[in-house]
Amino acid sequence: MKISKKTNICRLVVLCVFGFVLHNVTAQKSIKIHKATEIIKIDGEATEAIWQQHLVAGNFIQTLPEAGKSSKQKTDIAILFDDSYLYVLGILYVDDENEISSQLTARDDVGNADVFGIQIDPFGEAREGYDFSVTAAGVQSDQKITPTDTYANYNVVWQSKVKLYATKWIVEMKIPFNSIRFPKEDLSNFKINFQRITNALNEDAYWNPIRLDVDGYLNQLGKLNGLNSIAPPLNLSFNPFVSVVTEKSPAGTKNTTFNGGLDVKYVHKNAYTLDVSLIPDFSQAPSDDQIFNLSPFEVKFNENRQFFVEGTEIFDKGGYLYTRRIGGAPISKDNIHLSEDEEVKENPVTSNIINLLKFTGKSKNGLSIGVLNGITAESEAEIKNINANTTRKVVTNPLTNYNAIVLDKALKNNSSLTFINNSVLRSGAIYDANLTALLYRYYNKNRTYSMYFKKALSQKYFSNTEDEFGHEYYGYAGKVSGKWRGGASIKLLDDKFDSNDFGYLSRNNELRFKGDLSYTNNKPKKIFSRYQVFLDHQQRYYYSLMKQEQTYYKLGTYGVFKKNNHTFFAEFRYLAKGKNFFEARTKDRHFNVPAQAETFLEYQTNSNKNISLSAYMVLVKYYNSDVFTNEFITGYGLRARVGQHFSLYFSQALEDKPNGVGFIKNEENDIVFGSRKVKELNNAITLNYAVNSTLNVNMRLRHYWITVDYNNQFTLKNNGDFMTNNFSINPDDYDDNFNQFNIDVLAKWQFAPASEVSLACKLGSNYYNAAVNSNYGTNLKRVLEENNSTTVSLKMTYFLDANILKKRR
Repeated sequence: MKISKKTNICRLVVLCVFGFVLHNVTAQKSIKIHKATEIIKIDGEATEAIWQQHLVAGNFIQTLPEAGKSSKQKTDIAILFDDSYLYVLGILYVDDENEISSQLTARDDVGNADVFGIQIDPFGEAREGYDFSVTAAGVQSDQKITPTDTYANYNVVWQSKVKLYATKWIVEMKIPFNSIRFPKEDLSNFKINFQRITNALNEDAYWNPIRLDVDGYLNQLGKLNGLNSIAPPLNLSFNPFVSVVTEKSPAGTKNTTFNGGLDVKYVHKNAYTLDVSLIPDFSQAPSDDQIFNLSPFEVKFNENRQFFVEGTEIFDKGGYLYTRRIGGAPISKDNIHLSEDEEVKENPVTSNIINLLKFTGKSKNGLSIGVLNGITAESEAEIKNINANTTRKVVTNPLTNYNAIVLDKALKNNSSLTFINNSVLRSGAIYDANLTALLYRYYNKNRTYSMYFKKALSQKYFSNTEDEFGHEYYGYAGKVSGKWRGGASIKLLDDKFDSNDFGYLSRNNELRFKGDLSYTNNKPKKIFSRYQVFLDHQQRYYYSLMKQEQTYYKLGTYGVFKKNNHTFFAEFRYLAKGKNFFEARTKDRHFNVPAQAETFLEYQTNSNKNISLSAYMVLVKYYNSDVFTNEFITGYGLRARVGQHFSLYFSQALEDKPNGVGFIKNEENDIVFGSRKVKELNNAITLNYAVNSTLNVNMRLRHYWITVDYNNQFTLKNNGDFMTNNFSINPDDYDDNFNQFNIDVLAKWQFAPASEVSLACKLGSNYYNAAVNSNYGTNLKRVLEENNSTTVSLKMTYFLDANILKKRR
């Protein structure tokens, strides 16, 4: 299944929302693989006699838009092997060459191009698979597939070639056995599927039919016969790199560094993979989308560093790992004690990573193993005594070791039992942290019902105070098959549970009950090609006081129109009067939140067209409130393809909250809130130009603007209401007008397999004042005039296969 960036959302909707029954499944197809008896040249021509000898009709079946019907276009397939490679051939017929969509894009982004792909599950256990796909423009995409998700960060070395003809296009692939995990002795359970995406027809079709009413994808693959045991060569590779990085701070300070490092990958017996990164360089990681945070919770940013996003799917289990902690902000960065005549001269905002190690594997008895380790160096802030003109150093982050271990055992019916341990060990007196969790996921034989349970224990060990332990409990049971589906869950976090040393947890102290019910029809007869209606109800309590925080009821629907492949979403949610226990920034203090109704609407046009649009809006109405007034949120995205080489995406999001409340300060023994008007605008544009399938230039520009206008202040009462006070606090002193502008440019040239030269340039500037009445044009001009931070990085990475090195000796 082509589960690329383009179709990942479609997959999650179709395979996780639509379907869920395994009975009455279409009979599994099988295809025989043959030994390659001649040299196969990967040229997109398929002139070798052995190809013609073993070519078979694919007889693909649609999954979209007309599920279960034969594909409107003919596809022939063949598959061969030798001791080192799988060879795949696809011949995709069309009525006219103008029907072939061959948009050029970056690797792993299929854009609007036609696609041919192969998906394999070497163990045949429906727990881990691989997707290798090629667009009609020759762009490669490879991904790892799990029962619940896909990982486009999986990148391996393989060959492919595409050639276009008047009435067809041909794809040839050469996939090393070294790039996948498989059982060493018995390959009789090897599963396979082939996929074709035809944009002109809005069609997604497969060799082995993919039922929309079946839970999962890997369990629907066909059978590969004829593959005996394989003894591939040594699986050891090196990726040395060199880079030069020039950085300029907003103050004008410049620094140029020359770097070199090495990434090593070794796979033992095609089961266990060791990744080591020595002196890693993340200078080309994309910029974070910074925001002005008004909430009491930490902002979570995406992980963009390659080492942490490639081959880390096993560590996602349970949701306890946040790898941005490695190399993140020093733990004591904001906890420096100064005397009256001292100031901070220098204070690092990140910790330096010394080395990284990652080990993953799977035994023949179904035990998957993952170990992730990272070590960061000591960080120091420099403090200057203004009067004495002296400086001193303060340790803000000690030498720290981060370690994550996951053991995942496959059980009957694709059930699983998982053990997780995350630990952070720090030198010196700063506390150490540990998290241990046990997860159990159950499916019955027909996958009609499922249950999921987890228990976690967080531990903090202090040197001069009492240790701290926290607990998490979670349970879910539901019916996951048929048109009618539903489930119920309970979640409990006590007020001591804290996984944030190596994870991300916005809040604890929560008891939550949730239930949902849905009806799905994926074969309606008239207007829609599929639609769904669902109900959702949740009750949440502040656990330590057992006070109800929030209760809501949600009714929603979505559907896809047959005629034009457009999609609509609609949701209505009613939230009863509740309590907010976190905005006051004081334990166990709350303010009362009025009842409210939210209406959400979204419409998406056909993304397979050269121009597509998606737009949404949210209307919020408050009831019986003297402080809150109605809110309006909207946004849209416009995607356009211009010719074969160029594409752009522009998005804009606006939030208008004319009257709300927020914490200002603590005054004496009182908690002071302010009523405020918040306007937030986020504009972003992404431009992509692909010269060919190996040379690509991408640029992203983003401007973020927010104004926070306080117009009154009052004291929070013990019962959660507000009252006037006599404090001489001017609300205007807390007004904020914040802008951020950043540009990311990245050019990549892949001059050899897995070897590339890349040039990255990142510019960022901030503009901040209290002019909340200034207009957009003025703010954009000012932020562009600000001194910016700049990072320019030129990097070359070269792939070395140990087998090739041995042959050259």
